[in-house]
Amino acid sequence: MDRISRLTFSFVVFAVMVFYGAVREAEAAPMAGVVDVYPQGALMTMRFEAAAKMEIELPLTLDRDFIRVEGGDGVKVLNFDIREITRPGWVPPALTALAQEVDRARTQADMLASRAAALAQAIKQLGEAVPAGLKGAELETYIDTAVKKRESIGIKAAETGVLLEKATKKYDLLRGEYEKLFPGDPDRMLLLSVATEGKGGVTVTAWTNSASWRPVYRMELDSSTGAIKGTAGAEVNQKSGITWKGDILLHTVRPRGGLHIPEMRPLVVDFLEIAPSVKALRMEEATEMAAAPMNDLQEEPFMEEGLTDVTMKTRGTVPGFGESVRLDAGRFTEKGEVSLVCIPEFSAEAWTVATVKSAGRAFLPGEARLSVDGKETGTTMIPPRSMGQELSLPFGTTPLVTAKREELLPKTGSSWIIKGKHQRGYLITVSNGLSKAVKLKVMDRVPVPARDTIKVQGLVLVPEPMEKDDKGFLIWEVDLEKGKSKEISVKYTITYPSDKELMFR
Repeated sequence: MDRISRLTFSFVVFAVMVFYGAVREAEAAPMAGVVDVYPQGALMTMRFEAAAKMEIELPLTLDRDFIRVEGGDGVKVLNFDIREITRPGWVPPALTALAQEVDRARTQADMLASRAAALAQAIKQLGEAVPAGLKGAELETYIDTAVKKRESIGIKAAETGVLLEKATKKYDLLRGEYEKLFPGDPDRMLLLSVATEGKGGVTVTAWTNSASWRPVYRMELDSSTGAIKGTAGAEVNQKSGITWKGDILLHTVRPRGGLHIPEMRPLVVDFLEIAPSVKALRMEEATEMAAAPMNDLQEEPFMEEGLTDVTMKTRGTVPGFGESVRLDAGRFTEKGEVSLVCIPEFSAEAWTVATVKSAGRAFLPGEARLSVDGKETGTTMIPPRSMGQELSLPFGTTPLVTAKREELLPKTGSSWIIKGKHQRGYLITVSNGLSKAVKLKVMDRVPVPARDTIKVQGLVLVPEPMEKDDKGFLIWEVDLEKGKSKEISVKYTITYPSDKELMFR
């Protein structure tokens, strides 16, 4: 089938599809005005004007076992029935606009194809035999006219060919997009038949598995005051075939547990157990620096926290063909304390951290776009937090404030590793390259023995840390003038049975 024939065939088929679907949809076009969305799935509520006999067309993405029909004030539902039926060319409500756009593109391509065929026929006729009886000047005039006419038609044919190629490409792309977005089987649908009496509204609730959501945040830190201003919202995606427009309630379980900002675990020293056929390996674990957020006081009550569920309220429109939409639920303001935190074991650059001592509301885990003093600093993941928890959020690194470690003892030779003795020493140099004085929190760790036969001795810390616990964590607070540096030294010796080998985990 050539291109012109293919377009003509497509026109007939698709015109029937769109026209028949549009007529049926006019009877009752579903649109969800209230939706309860869960991590996987959604309960949609649709309202229709009651009629004695109603037929409502629904996509196969809805669970037919969880469709309910209720009458409003003044309306009694006598009965309802749900059937899966064959309906070639049926257009779901959410794709009506795209189907019409595809139809317009098809009409344009078909019109250009007809024009191209007509021009091709004209050129063919001009190329046929010269009419009988023409001689001399008449023949010359006819030939000149025919040549000019053919050239003119040829130019129009070439122009039409270019336009036809573009129109065909547009039609093919739109039709491909339509087929990709179509929810379920394009030739089958659910037909909901309802019999009622009275005047008023009928409510249909239906469940679909083709929906999901996740929390998203935008958070801006004022570094001079510590104020955190943010917007809480959600990214919603659904491919039910029915557009949502109205109240959207986003549900999840109550946040439990929690994560911590740049967190170090105890550095435990233990014996390395060597299998007979396996060589001993020295293991050093790399710890991930996690991002944790903060937020609180809401200008509007957009979140409800219950015993088993947290519900975020918002409004908006979510198309039913799988396009992700971000909806804002409300704004909040939180007062944080800004500090610079250095963890030289994992990063030379300091972290800008805002800490809220007690959150005024729950936080659902989600992605947050961050900015400091109006400048974007990146994105991070907010972990679950409940009201009243202390929260810390790293808003990014500060390249001009650094803390670097330098070994004081060589890593090879008898002074580094002696059987039964492990010596370690390093120097942390903290530098302030900013144009103002800063207060830094420097975090480090020393090993914690896992067995009584392993001893950490001769621990020398200069200066003494502000905090030191039984898990080996060390915290110094360092005041640095602009352009200045300070040093922190750490030394210790680990003794253990000489027939064993150490590993750090």
